Amino acid sequence: MLFHGMNLMLLRFDRLKVDPRFCFRVLQSNKGRAHARREAKSAINQASLGQAQILSLTLDLPPLPEQRRIAEILDTLDEAIRKTEQVIAKLQQMKQGLLHDLLTRGIDDNGELRDPERNPEQFKDSPLGRMPRGWALRHLGEIAVFITSGSRGWATFYSDTGPLFLRIGNLTRDHINLRLESVAHVRPPSGSEGQRTSVEEGDLLISITADLGIIGIVPSDLDEAYVNQHVALIRLDQACAHPRWIGHFLAGRAGQQQFERLNDQGAKSGLNLPAVGRLRVALPATSEQVSIAGILDDHDVRIRQERVNVEKLRTLKQGLMDDLLTGRVRVPVPEDAEA
Repeated sequence: MLFHGMNLMLLRFDRLKVDPRFCFRVLQSNKGRAHARREAKSAINQASLGQAQILSLTLDLPPLPEQRRIAEILDTLDEAIRKTEQVIAKLQQMKQGLLHDLLTRGIDDNGELRDPERNPEQFKDSPLGRMPRGWALRHLGEIAVFITSGSRGWATFYSDTGPLFLRIGNLTRDHINLRLESVAHVRPPSGSEGQRTSVEEGDLLISITADLGIIGIVPSDLDEAYVNQHVALIRLDQACAHPRWIGHFLAGRAGQQQFERLNDQGAKSGLNLPAVGRLRVALPATSEQVSIAGILDDHDVRIRQERVNVEKLRTLKQGLMDDLLTGRVRVPVPEDAEA
């Protein structure tokens, strides 16, 4: 049975022959979508599919018990994906709370969050808001060995292989690690210009054009790499400033508010290097910087692991759909399964 409205079509199947969940999976599959695209191209109104196009889809139906078993397998995977996505969302929400607490209250010698309600004398007002009394406030320029950005005109040095060329796309607001799924390569010019924009472990990277204030920290295992003109490179004095603390702080609310104010002042087209040097950061004792950065990094690792898990589940689901819904792989069912 079929009901057809303006933007919705309802199909009702003979339950003695067809499990609707199985048909739903077929329509979800690569084959079902490819069929829909072909029919849409042949339709007069390519924005929609009509009754004839839907009913022309042929279904290869295994026995009903096998349909049910396939639907159950795919339903189980969907449930696992949904639960993992819920874990990721909860971890992301927890991270926001951690960022707020750790970047405004810090942790004491016992590893506990300081409490501004119970111990207000431990806190002070600052241009970046309330913070622990023992924290210093510094401009980036005061704690940097140098600040630079990539050179213009490096398009001629692009290459299919060679050192990495770090761009804004290699930074993300999800965390302060570099995103390296999609990278460009360069064969840089010899001499000081190439050396000036070469990154080292612990360098702080900040997007300075378009989407201002995306933060990244260069990891220890990155091979030779250079920044392009849209990214500022800040090499910190690590005797007083732990790079990952500085990265988390600038990615947090107090850091991002500074970029928002610069945007409001007309810096949307880009930040110059003196403006980067005037950005302010809080400096706890080095040991506290390391401890806080470690807590936030561990939380990011948990989120990353769950994202890997959900991608594995999605890949498994897609592979199973391709195998099970085409009959390439058959699903055994008990002989006494209800037909």
